[in-house]
Amino acid sequence: MKIRQIEIENYRTIEKTTIGFPTYYTAICGKNNSGKSNIVKALRYILGNHRDYVERFNIAIKNDFPIWKTNVKDDDKIIGIKITFNLFQDYDSNLIKYIQTFGFENKDCSPEKKHIGDFEINLSIQIHSDPKKTKGIVSVNNQIIDDYRSNEIISKIWNSQMLIFHNSTQVNSRIRRNSHGNVGNFNINSKTKIEEKAQSLQKELKNVVESYKKELSSLLGRLEEKYDVSLSFTGLDFNIESIPFEINLGEKNFEIPLEDWGSGTKNRTLIMQSIFNAKKQLENEEDKSKGTPIVIIEEPESFLHPSAQAEFGRILQDIAEEFKIQVIATTHSPYLLSHFNPKSNILVKRQVDKGKFRESYIESIEGDNWREPYELALGMVGPEFETLKNAFFTQSNNILFVEGAIDKEYFEMLKDASHGENRLMFSGEIYSYDGFGFLNNAILLKFIKNRFSQIAVTLDLDAIQVVGKNLECAGFVKNKDYFVIGKNEPGKRFIEGLLPDSIINKVNAENIAFVRALSSDNKEEVKDAKSKLKQLYLKEFKDIAQPTEEYFSEFYKVTKLINKTLKK
Repeated sequence: MKIRQIEIENYRTIEKTTIGFPTYYTAICGKNNSGKSNIVKALRYILGNHRDYVERFNIAIKNDFPIWKTNVKDDDKIIGIKITFNLFQDYDSNLIKYIQTFGFENKDCSPEKKHIGDFEINLSIQIHSDPKKTKGIVSVNNQIIDDYRSNEIISKIWNSQMLIFHNSTQVNSRIRRNSHGNVGNFNINSKTKIEEKAQSLQKELKNVVESYKKELSSLLGRLEEKYDVSLSFTGLDFNIESIPFEINLGEKNFEIPLEDWGSGTKNRTLIMQSIFNAKKQLENEEDKSKGTPIVIIEEPESFLHPSAQAEFGRILQDIAEEFKIQVIATTHSPYLLSHFNPKSNILVKRQVDKGKFRESYIESIEGDNWREPYELALGMVGPEFETLKNAFFTQSNNILFVEGAIDKEYFEMLKDASHGENRLMFSGEIYSYDGFGFLNNAILLKFIKNRFSQIAVTLDLDAIQVVGKNLECAGFVKNKDYFVIGKNEPGKRFIEGLLPDSIINKVNAENIAFVRALSSDNKEEVKDAKSKLKQLYLKEFKDIAQPTEEYFSEFYKVTKLINKTLKK
């Protein structure tokens, strides 16, 4: 199952809104009291099993209808929730077969398996103040199903446990328990072996108890005649099915194991167990058990250190996409925002009228607004984000940031295998940050550093005096996290300073006008001349340079330092 969109009308803080879910991972973000949890409540209301909301049809309009709509009569109050989702033949055959068998009075109208590909289901519930008027409506591939069969399908969905919910913020909920699963989740062969060992242990313990009884009797001495030592031993009183275990999933080569981050790990691993169980259910070969649950998590970052949030965010999103299991999370953390698609970050805001909160609404994050969820989560606003969009939404967790597009071309050249042991041994992505604007923001730097598994930043020597303190404040270490490019000589404190003098001299000799413009008192003329010369240096270098010390000796000094940090 995969939710495509939900439409909500007159439910709690939401007057009317439509929310799309384009990918398998969605992050719902916003300030406190913006209405994030009400979206989750609506999803749970319409998909959750009977244990979540036993009397969902008896919902009190007076509690969940927007309180500020006082001019609406009770008889006219209607709450509407409509969800559109897909069922896939390979993964949701249990529910699909039920709908095919019981959803259509005329079986000839039922979509045939060979023509389906997948079902598109529209499930709508309209809640009235009069429970008799409350009803559910289901359509399948645009075919509306009658009321009786719609209610049966809705009941089937509620009882199929198609939704797994975790509220990470509730300290006393079961999500905070010490164990993250039971041995009952293991396969039958593993459980049989454990039972055999348990029986052997029972016998050994019985012998130990008898021996201890004799020892206690001898200690009584003369009181032995007066008192009889008695020990009761009922055996190991445990159920093999309920023996607890803990699971952990950490990225390879991550420096600090997640179990060291404390209590938040318990929350994290229980969430992971739910996703793994959903994956097992998805791959079940028996059609009667085959279905793909939706996993909904309230604030999965709870109790986790920022570095652990970053790793968990990467893992959670990678697994959701890889397993094709939909994960919907509410979050205040920039590390739990979607890194795959900006449209998968749902930003919820709240209208304020005369100092009072009114309806929630979804803020568009098209265009430059992609960064607003990050600005909100990081508590900052500024132009530093402008050149980082592609890096924020890369699929790679290993990033090398370089100062400009021309710098990137030089580093891409250095990745070529023709450089042998001197090549840049980095398999991640290289991104240009176009000037050093974002290096001026320590908050953004810290986020970037934690966001990726491996990160390195290069910057020109002439910029280090400006941003050096910010880098140190964000925890960046020279020649480990950042690398200075250029030679400490006039006119060479940038990447072109690594070029052989023969390249620079040849280009300068052929472009005297640009060289003279560098001395102009007009800043725009200087900027334009510098830009054109940089492009000409690169072109000349790419045309004639060979992968040898003659041309690349200064570059090789840089790659040697970077290779020590960025694992191949």
